[in-house]
Amino acid sequence: MIIAPLLFREGETADIPSILKHFGLILLLAFGGVILTLFGLGYVLHWIIPTIPLAACLAFGASLGPTDAVAVSSLAKRLNIPDSIMHVLEGEGLINDATGVTAFQFAVAALLTGQFSAADASISLVESSIVGVLVGLVIMWVKNEIIKIIERISAQDISAYLLIELILPFLAYFIAELFHASGIIAAVVTGVLQATGFRRVNLFEAQLSNVTETSWGTISFMLNALVFIFLGIELSQVFSPVWNSRNYSNLHLLEIVLLLTALLFVLRFLFVSLFYIVTQGWRKSNEQLKDRLLLTFGGVKGTVSIATIFILPTTINGMDFPDRSLLLFITACVTFLTLIIGMIILPILSEGEVIPPTDPKLMLIFRDVISQLYDDLENKELSDKERFALQAVIANYQNRVQLVFNNSMPESAQQEFQEIQALIISVERDGLDESFRRHVIDSGAYRLYSRFISNVSESVTKQMLSLLSFWLIFVRRIIRIILHPKMFWERRKNQRETVDNEDISALRKVFLRNSEAILDSLENLRDVYDEDLIDFFVDERKNLMKQVENHGLFGTYLIQQDPLYSKELIRGFYLERKLIDEYEVNGDISNFVANDYRHQVNQLESYAIQQPSDPSIKFVMNRRKKKKNKNK
Repeated sequence: MIIAPLLFREGETADIPSILKHFGLILLLAFGGVILTLFGLGYVLHWIIPTIPLAACLAFGASLGPTDAVAVSSLAKRLNIPDSIMHVLEGEGLINDATGVTAFQFAVAALLTGQFSAADASISLVESSIVGVLVGLVIMWVKNEIIKIIERISAQDISAYLLIELILPFLAYFIAELFHASGIIAAVVTGVLQATGFRRVNLFEAQLSNVTETSWGTISFMLNALVFIFLGIELSQVFSPVWNSRNYSNLHLLEIVLLLTALLFVLRFLFVSLFYIVTQGWRKSNEQLKDRLLLTFGGVKGTVSIATIFILPTTINGMDFPDRSLLLFITACVTFLTLIIGMIILPILSEGEVIPPTDPKLMLIFRDVISQLYDDLENKELSDKERFALQAVIANYQNRVQLVFNNSMPESAQQEFQEIQALIISVERDGLDESFRRHVIDSGAYRLYSRFISNVSESVTKQMLSLLSFWLIFVRRIIRIILHPKMFWERRKNQRETVDNEDISALRKVFLRNSEAILDSLENLRDVYDEDLIDFFVDERKNLMKQVENHGLFGTYLIQQDPLYSKELIRGFYLERKLIDEYEVNGDISNFVANDYRHQVNQLESYAIQQPSDPSIKFVMNRRKKKKNKNK
């Protein structure tokens, strides 16, 4: 119930053309590697602990056959690992998930019946896989015919289409199992075929694609989380009995886990090396030692291995199966150990940390948009409100330029960036709290400045802030409330929604004072952090100070809740699309890159149109208008 939809989704999102380029090695690892792991680990475990039935040991080996493509991608995304290696690992993860689970099912059947033949199991595995493929093909043919009927009677509905897709993996799995075939392979084939076919470009297909992506993202996350929740529940029940068992010492258990983990990688290395020697010769295979090692230590285990071992029965022929807890314990430990080893070894073997390339063309497009918006600002006779709206749109594009630059930094630099940003937020909030405590500003002004801080920090760090940095900021705020409860409750009690010109003037002074403290702190950090990062934050703060001194910063922030801002923002998107077209026609960017840029603009525009305004800020602005009219 858990594995089928997960593997269906993996098949649906797989890069099939890239996988086909390395299909020989992928197929060998997916079938030969799984069988080698099944027998290698199974027989060694049975030799170490003879009391465990051989079929159960083989089931254990089969559960550790599949590699986790998601875990590999997560480990490798910040490393310079060749694309060819990643395609092999991802393709292997897609196919051997199915073969591993199928081999596991045969081992469990042998455990329940007490009969096992290696030759018969291998033949049955191939037969089961072939029938599973055929079932997947038939299921997709039936599905396509149903879709044609729905379209013929003009009954297209996003919910119905999504429901059909969500049912597919379960339908393929159960029908294949009825024919004693591999339901897992049927689910994978169904997923691969779901992603193929003629792609029509219309509004319905676009809406369906967005809903499907979001739904599957949520479902995949929940199913993966569910596996580890079940693992936690199971381990909480089996860990203590296994760890405290008199049958095995703790040291012996650790030795078993270490030995099996080492054997897992050794068998994989030998198998990969054999393929390279046979296909490329001894001399060339030695030149590609790093590739072989990357393929070896990239074969980490994950969700599928843990979910598979859960299928082990709790009873055999009506009698309890006491070794189930031990097998679950060893499988979980080996799985986690492979992940840890992969995290340690892969960075050493790779060509260093990935430094994402800065997208110069996109930054040029942004700067051209900013230049045209500045021309509008200078050449038009604008009201203050229109000027604030244009300045807010310009600030939005400047933030996007900064984000492109930030995303081009290596992970180590991003970590430093987060730490400095967290420090700036803390200094600014401390200064704000101190000003409120000294009655320099009141509760209404406090709330406006507090929201402004959140807005500025999110514009830079929304996609970068780490969990640790978030918790550091959160904990600091909790500590402030604990240390100054009177101030917190006084602020809550005396909340005032209106903000007048005197408040804005007071906020301007507080902001400039806080900025001076931030600049001093940044200067003191020059010996600790990279000079370029410090200069970036210093320049950013000085630009904000100039806006405040020109009486534009807080007005620019407040105008973002006005429909006029949305109007000017949409004009910015129009200019951006126009520039993308010009760059594409001039040959400065490819059609593929231009379409990617357009996709980003479409997403932003859709969000900008749908984004609800902040009701509290809108309320403040309305109260200010009423107050002014009343004074008149």
